[in-house]
Amino acid sequence: MDTQTINGVTLYYDPPEKDAADQLAFAIQRSLDMIASTWQLPVPDDCRVYLMVSWPRCVFLGAPATSQILLALTLPLWYREFKLRWLYAGGWSQRYGHRHVVGVKAPRLLADTPQAMGESLFVEEDDLDHKYLSIVCHELTHACSANLDLPSWLNEGLAMVCVDRCLKKQTVLSNTLELLKSEGDGTKTADAINLKTQSREEIILLYTRGYWLTRYLAEKHPETLEAPLRGNLPSKEIEPGIAKALDIPFDHFWEKVDPILIKHFS
Repeated sequence: MDTQTINGVTLYYDPPEKDAADQLAFAIQRSLDMIASTWQLPVPDDCRVYLMVSWPRCVFLGAPATSQILLALTLPLWYREFKLRWLYAGGWSQRYGHRHVVGVKAPRLLADTPQAMGESLFVEEDDLDHKYLSIVCHELTHACSANLDLPSWLNEGLAMVCVDRCLKKQTVLSNTLELLKSEGDGTKTADAINLKTQSREEIILLYTRGYWLTRYLAEKHPETLEAPLRGNLPSKEIEPGIAKALDIPFDHFWEKVDPILIKHFS
């Protein structure tokens, strides 16, 4: 494979995909600039982006040799999951120890990639260049924050807000705020939702809360994000710290924070 280096990120691609690789390199540069200016997150020491045109290669290429052997031995366990991921996802991020790997589909494949949950979350995007940039920015934000011990909602919120700023527009549907009204009793808190095991509705709720709360904190209480993003605050102390900053009791964190978000953004 050929390679390019963009601000500490190594881009891997097959030689026939040079034009697509140049487009991806531009998206990487723009995304890294926005991640640095928005969240002040550095690029991991070993960060790789692979331009992908087939799903089996997306699994094996970025993995270290020892992980490739394990992946081959456990193929029946993950085959269906990654095949589905290839069908519905334009990009993904994976961590192998100190190595951070981002896989991104070639731009020409995006038009044939259905959005499994996107129609319920995101503003429809007809510009494929904007859609491609949003995927690259989202996954690179995950790679740059992977060393931090962040709650799932904040991990997703950082990526979604960064995409907004990269594209200079709101990319999440405003009517997703209605989901917070229906969950106002806090019975399904964001920290109780596992992205791999929960229902589609619960995962959408996690993304929704992550986006609106992260955006609110970035706009109104940016100091509350400084310690988590510098890695100076254990995960279990992040939400209590936010509750204190918002002057709400932590025992009723999600029950109290949802109305704040609804009032501010409605």
